[in-house]
Amino acid sequence: MPNQKSKSALSSLLDTHRVVVCVGSGGVGKTTTAASLALWGALSGRRTAVVTIDPAKRLADCLGISPHAPDVNLEKPLPPELFARSGLHPTGTLTALLVDQQTAWDAAIRRYAPTPEIREQIFANRFYQGLSRTFSGSHEYMAMDTLALLIQQGVYDLIVVDTPPTRQALDFLAAPQRLQRFLDSRARAWFTRATTAKSWSAFSALNRTTTFLIRKIEEATGISALREISEFFTTMQVMFDDFGERFQRVSQLLMSEETAFVLVTSPASDVLAEAQEFHQGLIQMGVSLKAVVANRVHDEWLAASPRSSDPARLTERLTNALQGPAADRRHAEWLVKNFLSYQHIAREEGARLTQFAETLPTETPVVRVPALPAFPADLAGLAALHRYLVGSSQ
Repeated sequence: MPNQKSKSALSSLLDTHRVVVCVGSGGVGKTTTAASLALWGALSGRRTAVVTIDPAKRLADCLGISPHAPDVNLEKPLPPELFARSGLHPTGTLTALLVDQQTAWDAAIRRYAPTPEIREQIFANRFYQGLSRTFSGSHEYMAMDTLALLIQQGVYDLIVVDTPPTRQALDFLAAPQRLQRFLDSRARAWFTRATTAKSWSAFSALNRTTTFLIRKIEEATGISALREISEFFTTMQVMFDDFGERFQRVSQLLMSEETAFVLVTSPASDVLAEAQEFHQGLIQMGVSLKAVVANRVHDEWLAASPRSSDPARLTERLTNALQGPAADRRHAEWLVKNFLSYQHIAREEGARLTQFAETLPTETPVVRVPALPAFPADLAGLAALHRYLVGSSQ
């Protein structure tokens, strides 16, 4: 169970930050945690958005909603009726945003294209189609653009971001920078000059670095038409400066005191090892970790005495304590065996989490959420987690 200090610290973190970025391995309850924290923001009276860049798009299921339900519009706050079904009455709002790579790129082009003609030229360009669907870093770049748009609109008091699993989560910060360098003014100049080239060989003579870059583009997009690429850069050049400016703003926001990174993990040894690697990656990028949420932790029964580890003694005491048909020694032995196994698991998990916590700055709280029975994947289920995440329910 989390101690009161840890729980109040996480609640304070939500109250004092505008953006909360949840990162961590896959399968540790990261999307559930992000959705629960966002729900807490709405219940606390804040205009809240929860954004997922997880390609699996599990956020809708986590909120207990269907993206195609007639009463749900994922671009608008969830309707009050949806909360009422779970006995919840938020004083704020909750909007769920699922970032789809292709849709986000198309929406950005619609926003920034100076004329309808240029917009349609870009949509028809095969290089754009490849870039927006498959290019490395493209998904993360659009997630950044979506976050920048939310910040620019100023509609939300709290934005909770659910990132892909750990290794891809680092790409959330690194990949957009790589793509931004690819789209910078020097690269644009190279490809704009290509309009005078007659072939790949003619263009490659301009610069050896350009040749390497072209080959990488071919590998990533499957497009080998130089003219399509040069036309893309020529058409898009009026929009790149705005893209770059917005990217820089959101990058600065992610590194600012307005943003809190929360690492979601579990007590499993391999997951904690990956979490440690991720934490080191954040340090190298100059990002401080503000909190850790450890899900599915088995709690050790701390009231246990040395005599409680003696199977025979425990079985005898349990047999005497049980009444009626349950007072069967074999049943008591089975219960004792499971209890001692649980205690062993809990003790090992506790030791691993303590060792992991020692690698963190002393001010970084570790919130432990116990292993819970399956609960409904709806708003009521998310609200039930508040007892462990923030220390109270609303």
